[in-house]
Amino acid sequence: MNKVFKAICLKYNLEVKNYELYQTAFTHTSYANENNVKNNERLEFLGDAILNFCFSEYLFRKYPNLREGEMTKIRATYVCEQANAEYSLKLGLDKLLLLGKGEEEQEGRRKPSVLGDLFEAFLGAVYLDSSLEKVKEIITDVVLKNIEIIKEDGFFLDYKSTLQEYVQAETKKSVNYVLVKEEGPSHDKLFTTHVYYENIKLGEGVGKSKKESEQNAAKAALEKLAK
Repeated sequence: MNKVFKAICLKYNLEVKNYELYQTAFTHTSYANENNVKNNERLEFLGDAILNFCFSEYLFRKYPNLREGEMTKIRATYVCEQANAEYSLKLGLDKLLLLGKGEEEQEGRRKPSVLGDLFEAFLGAVYLDSSLEKVKEIITDVVLKNIEIIKEDGFFLDYKSTLQEYVQAETKKSVNYVLVKEEGPSHDKLFTTHVYYENIKLGEGVGKSKKESEQNAAKAALEKLAK
């Protein structure tokens, strides 16, 4: 068993009963076509539905004052191609991905679409091999516990959008986010991002994903500008 997969199993206490399920979850269509094996599309379909359900249930229970439109907007931010790709990288699933030669040469291992589908396929495999509760445990750790931009009163605050609006109230220019540091093992990375306006550093943020570090950098910038 691959050491990265072993680490994931140990972290979440996953008792693998059907390893072939996970092999299929890690198999991109390009590899499947070249080697005449199953691809991960069906598992991705299942995992997508489970991820949407778990995230929706979380919002419904935790934020009783949120309206349907607000919940839809928040879910679209945290359950989307780019976000799912980051979850894959956080778990280290990119190291387990099986790609065909052509897709590998075209840097398929870095494509958000491929990585996003990989995360959902992995969730589908966990559900079939273990339980919905185990899937929820992983989603809580990788996705939900890092959500810090929804206030307790149910108001969704996008710090990046707020900062951009603040800056553009004075000028038409945009702020720029720069990833300055990436550290830690592949399944538990920490990202540090700086936000700049015309080469002036406005804030710094740290997070478990690039998206989270950018939001925290924008939050720090807003707090600094408000003083």
